[in-house]
Amino acid sequence: MMKRPMTITRGDRRRAATYVVVLGGSMLVTVIGLAAVTGMRVQRRTLEMTGDFAQARLHARSAIEMGFYHIGVDSKWRTTRINGSWATKQAIGSGYYGLTVVDPADGDLSSAKADSLVLTGYGYQGDARYNLAVTLVAETQALTCLEVALHADNDLNFSSAVVRCDQTISANTSVNVGGSDMVSNVEAVNAVNGSVNGTTTTGITPRTMPDASVFDYYLTRGTAINYASLASGQISRTLLSPTNNPFGATNAEGIYYIDCAGASVYLNRVRIVGTLVLVNPGGASTIDNSIHWEPAVANYPSLLVDGNMNFDMWPDALSESSVGINLNPAGTPYNGTTDNDTSDSYPSVIKGLVYISGDVKSTYELTIDGVMVVGVSTNIGDMINLTYQSTFLDEPPPGFTDVARMVVSPGSWRRVVN
Repeated sequence: MMKRPMTITRGDRRRAATYVVVLGGSMLVTVIGLAAVTGMRVQRRTLEMTGDFAQARLHARSAIEMGFYHIGVDSKWRTTRINGSWATKQAIGSGYYGLTVVDPADGDLSSAKADSLVLTGYGYQGDARYNLAVTLVAETQALTCLEVALHADNDLNFSSAVVRCDQTISANTSVNVGGSDMVSNVEAVNAVNGSVNGTTTTGITPRTMPDASVFDYYLTRGTAINYASLASGQISRTLLSPTNNPFGATNAEGIYYIDCAGASVYLNRVRIVGTLVLVNPGGASTIDNSIHWEPAVANYPSLLVDGNMNFDMWPDALSESSVGINLNPAGTPYNGTTDNDTSDSYPSVIKGLVYISGDVKSTYELTIDGVMVVGVSTNIGDMINLTYQSTFLDEPPPGFTDVARMVVSPGSWRRVVN
């Protein structure tokens, strides 16, 4: 008996179509659901990474702030800390940070107190990392020894002297007047012993002084004068200036230096327009007789001595007729004029900044129109005339500044990508 063939009715087709639609819809809903779950997971992970990244950046900034803190509270940080890593994986919140501090000039924090720094902070949070760097530069100020006409890092001693100063003399220990006729304001860290015609102030803050590097700039830029070229160690009856050096090559800034190697040097009856640096002069070294001296560069020192110096200057004018040469030839004017004769004369005075790292002894009549700074003690036996000039305080020369603080160089904040 034969089976009857299956007949698909219109209703069967309608039901089958409905089933396919329902199945497809279910699958679509499932796919949408899975996509939504995946999207939420991706979004959550993205948010987590964004949050970690933001935290890492904050940690990097915190590292740099710690660097600021250490520099601010430790005045000797250039010697107590190394050039390189200052912190490694220091915990902060649920992350950590690192910090490096480097001197980009020479890789040595202690080589120069005015060198710039690069601080780089490393922040870590989860898998996120952020590196942030900034450059600090030195904000400098004039050494406070330049605030007065005469300052000694130790004692100032006067012995029946006549002192005329239009401003202030001071000492980082005591001033001993010793019965002198002193017309000046006087300041000292410890005591002022004796009476003065002016104000007296004790208990002052010690004035800041140059360190051993004060000579470096001038030795680097200066022209050497061989001590052997000086007859009997003397610079006498001559002109030394940017355009005139009877002992060798000239220097456009008028900077000359002599390494005396322990031998004494003597300056007398000379006109100097420039900066003279004397290194290791002998104990008898003296600046005497009539001298007319001024710097070639307005705010540069006139005289720098790495050692002791004696002064025995005369009040008599320096005359060209007495030395037998013209002291204001073409290229070295005096009061704006030059000539070819030997009839001019010049007041006996040292104009500018004078720095002696050791002791100073002065007899007869010393006249300074500027500032005199002495590294140890000063002994004045006769007369000293001091006229203060603020040029060196307003525009301190190289070697006479101190670092007030390290400050952020404008525009130097930056992200560092390894």
